[in-house]
Amino acid sequence: MQDCEVSLNQILEARERRAALQRSTLSTYGGPLLCFTMNLAGPVKRSPLSDFAFLAGERMIQAQPFPVRQCIRLRQPTGMESIYALEADPQALKAAAMAMEESLPVGRLFDMDVIGPDGMKLPRLQPRPCLVCGGPAAPCARSRAHGLGAVQAATASLLEAFAADALGEAARDALVEEARLTPKPGLIDLANNGAHKDMDLESFCRSAQALAPYFRQAVRIGLSHSASGPAMEALRPAGIAAEAAMLAATGGANTHKGLIYALGLLLCAMGQTLSGGGENYINHARQLANTGLPAELHRAKTAPSTHGERIYASRGVLGARGEAAAGFPHAVQALEALRRYRRGASETQARLLALVTSMAQLTDTNLLHRGGEAGLHLVQREARRILELPLNRLEEALQALDRLCIERNLSPGGSADMLALALFLDRVEGWFL
Repeated sequence: MQDCEVSLNQILEARERRAALQRSTLSTYGGPLLCFTMNLAGPVKRSPLSDFAFLAGERMIQAQPFPVRQCIRLRQPTGMESIYALEADPQALKAAAMAMEESLPVGRLFDMDVIGPDGMKLPRLQPRPCLVCGGPAAPCARSRAHGLGAVQAATASLLEAFAADALGEAARDALVEEARLTPKPGLIDLANNGAHKDMDLESFCRSAQALAPYFRQAVRIGLSHSASGPAMEALRPAGIAAEAAMLAATGGANTHKGLIYALGLLLCAMGQTLSGGGENYINHARQLANTGLPAELHRAKTAPSTHGERIYASRGVLGARGEAAAGFPHAVQALEALRRYRRGASETQARLLALVTSMAQLTDTNLLHRGGEAGLHLVQREARRILELPLNRLEEALQALDRLCIERNLSPGGSADMLALALFLDRVEGWFL
């Protein structure tokens, strides 16, 4: 969706329509109502970034303890709107609405009005701060103290910072969730260090925290670079710096190199989508991955520098770069497995089965590096066998495969990366319209 200007008549018509909906909802359900819109100055009342923030506000509303009788959501050029009929004390609801508006910097753009059973809007007890100077907003608005350009610039800054922070934190949290999942064959988890001697769970968590600034930066690069070529030119040095931060945090251990690449692409692509790029972020990520891919993978005079590049040179398996260039098919497969298994298993079991699904299918360059074709096929075969077992035998089977992987120095790190990507995509998918 591209930003588009709306006329004064459209704005006035939207207000009349909203008031009519409020009256009809009150007559049907009583009160109170919580009416949520975005407060955006100027003729552009809706953008992908404002929709992203609006959906975050809706998640906050839906997390409140008030039972929902009815919810109406409108998607209009004049902005996103929602009207909630709730079972709540009006004053308690107003306090909750003000707390939501003040809980995040971007909440200064939230307009959460509470309409009482009598149809009257409950007053705000404290003045809202001005976006530009931080003082009371009403006097600045009446006098037009700062000018439209300054208010729009402050609005854009809040929206962009919120998107970068929210997506960056989601990426960091996905890395920690993957690392802590237990038991994982041959991999770092709460039980042991798997087949790894140079890293542990603490180093994985330190690495995830060290990468959080890069994840936010990747979103910002996407927000400011609509074309794949320029975006990759900015993303590559950022990724190199992120790798250095990872190595410094882990004492030289390569905990997340593949995910620096994959998540960097996805986060940059999400930034492009939110800047008005229009396309699905997976498509943007694929385009980014294919930008300069031949130069990366066909350097005739340069020796391969990573396990993945050495595997590609000897076997033609593309690894992380090929996965991204194809649109992350195994990450999507793990995501689909996660959601499918949730219907009949616990969350932990569903995540473990999503990992095992990836282990059964992925040509994992980590396994090829450590165990050759025999090691890869062993893990794939065992994973397929585990998928056929009843749920009550899952943990025992994974622990047995963990012991075997440790004995043979096998670590399905590529599959762990696919699970981390799936956890990230699962977390953020509902954040985009």
